[in-house]
Amino acid sequence: MSVLPVRNLGNVGVITDVDPFNLPFNAFTRAKNVSFDGANIKRSPVFRTALDLSSISPTFVFGRYSNTGYDSILVGTSNYSIFEFTSGGSLTSKYTGSASATTKAFTGTTLSNVDYLNRGDQAPLYRLPSQSTFTTLANWTSGHKCASLRSYKDFLIALDLTEGASTFPTRVRFSDVALANQAPSSWDATDTTKSAGFNDIVQMDTAIIDGATLGSNFIIYSSDQVWLMEFVGGTFIMNFRKLFDDAGVINQNCIVEAEGRHYVFDRDDIYTTDAVSRQSICDGRVRNYIFNSLDTNSTSKCFTYHNDITEEIYFCYKSADDMAEFTSGSACNRAAVFNYRHNSWSFMDLPNLVSSSTANLNNVNTYASSTLTYDNTGGTYLGQGGSFSRHPICISLQSTADGLSNNQMLALDFTDENTQVALPLYSAGTKPVHLERIGLDLDQELGASVDTYKTIRKILPQISTLSTDKTFNFTLGASDIPTLLPTYSTPQAFDVSTSYKLDTRESGRYLSYKIDAGTVVKDFTISGFDLDLLPLGRR
Repeated sequence: MSVLPVRNLGNVGVITDVDPFNLPFNAFTRAKNVSFDGANIKRSPVFRTALDLSSISPTFVFGRYSNTGYDSILVGTSNYSIFEFTSGGSLTSKYTGSASATTKAFTGTTLSNVDYLNRGDQAPLYRLPSQSTFTTLANWTSGHKCASLRSYKDFLIALDLTEGASTFPTRVRFSDVALANQAPSSWDATDTTKSAGFNDIVQMDTAIIDGATLGSNFIIYSSDQVWLMEFVGGTFIMNFRKLFDDAGVINQNCIVEAEGRHYVFDRDDIYTTDAVSRQSICDGRVRNYIFNSLDTNSTSKCFTYHNDITEEIYFCYKSADDMAEFTSGSACNRAAVFNYRHNSWSFMDLPNLVSSSTANLNNVNTYASSTLTYDNTGGTYLGQGGSFSRHPICISLQSTADGLSNNQMLALDFTDENTQVALPLYSAGTKPVHLERIGLDLDQELGASVDTYKTIRKILPQISTLSTDKTFNFTLGASDIPTLLPTYSTPQAFDVSTSYKLDTRESGRYLSYKIDAGTVVKDFTISGFDLDLLPLGRR
C-alpha cells in the first residue's frame, strides 16, 4: 500500500495538446469554469445580470471612466446607434444611427477627456465633455472612414483608410495634437502648421486590422505583420519600422496590454510581445485545442479582455470543442483563459458574448428596494456603502435554443468570496465546473512500470468553501490502454463539512478522475488530495 500526496493542484493548469501519460501529475487534460492560481484551483467568476438590453441590438460596450463617481457605459448597436447607461439610471439614446445592420466591430477610445467611437463602414463619432450626445467627428475629412480609431500620446490614430472611392488598407493617418477637452483641430497632412500626417506601409501585403499603445510606442497589426510606430517629432513626426513578418492579429479588439506587454490573439497562435521579441504562450499546451475547434467563419466575433482582478486574459471566440455548452448562438461561447501571474491555462463557457469592457456599477441595494436573496446576490454590506471598484462588463446576445432569452449587459464577479457586485446571478449564462485528468500511469510516483495495475482504495480531498452547499462530486475511472478513453464508475458525492474520504476500488493501468462542484454555483478552493493506492503487480 502507498499513500500518494497530491499538492499544488493549481500550479500547472490544463494542457490539452500533450498525451496525458506524459503530463505532470498535477496537470489537467480538461478544465473549464475554474481558475488556477498557483497552489489552488478556484471557481472562475460568474455572470450577474446588470441591464436588460432586449429593446436594442447591441454589438459593442465601452466603459467610460469617471473621476468623481460611478462610470457610464456606452453601448453601440448594429445600426450604429449609441446608447448610454449611467449607474442608477436608465438606457438613454446618445446617437441615432441609420446604417445597415451589421455585426462589424466597433473600436472605442478616449483622448484628452473626449470620447471616440468608430466602425469601419461609418464616419467616426465623438463627444466632448461639454456635450451630452455624439456627433460625427469634427475636422474629419468628409467621405473618409477607417477600420480602427485609437489614441497614442496626444494623437488620434486612424488605421486602414477608405478615402472617398479609394481604399488604402495599409495607411496610417495621425491627427494634429489634441488639446485638453478638445478634438484634434486637423487631419490635413498638407498643412505645415499642423502635426497631422499619414504613412502608407507599402511593405504590408494585408490590410491593417488594429493597433494599440505599448509603453512609448504604438504597435500596428495586420493579419501577418507587426509594425512599430514611434513619435520622433521634427519633420517626420512619426517613424515606422517592421517588428515581425510572420505574426499578426485575428480581429479588432484582440490586443490587450498587461505588465508592459501586449497579449495578442492571432490567426493560429496566441502570443505576447514587448515590441522587441515575441513568444507563444499556448504552443505545446492548448494551441491545437483552441484553433482546431475555432469557427473560422466567425473570426470577426473574436475579442480579448484583461481581467486585472484575477490577473487573467480572456481570449474569446466561437468554438465547437468537446466542452462547449452554448452551441446555437452566433457570438463567442468559449474563452481560453490565461493566468499571466502563474503561467497557466483554463477555459470558460461564455453565454454568446460580443464585447467586453471595464466599469463600476452603482448596484447599492437596501432592504426596502431589493427583491434579491442572499443566495444569488453578490456584494457585501461594506461594499454597498460606496464602492467604486471596477469590474468586467460584457454583452450577451439572445440565443433561445441555449436558454438565453434576452440581450443582456452582464457583470463578471465572484460568487461567495470577494464578491463586489450586488446583482442577481445570471444562472442561464453560468455553467458548471468541470475538472478532468485522464491517463495517470504513476510510474515515477510509485516507482513501478506502466504495466502495473493500481487500485485506488480511497481518496482524501482537501477542499474548502464558504457556500452553504458543501457537496462536490468525484468520478473515478481507468483504462488498460494508454490511447483509450477511461471507463468511469458512478459519481460519488463528497460533503466537505461531514466527510474526509471517499472509498473506492477503481483499478487499471491508467487512472483517471473528474471533479465537479455539484448543482449549486459556489466559490471553492481545491488545494490537493491524498490517494491511497495498492499496486497489484503486472498483468
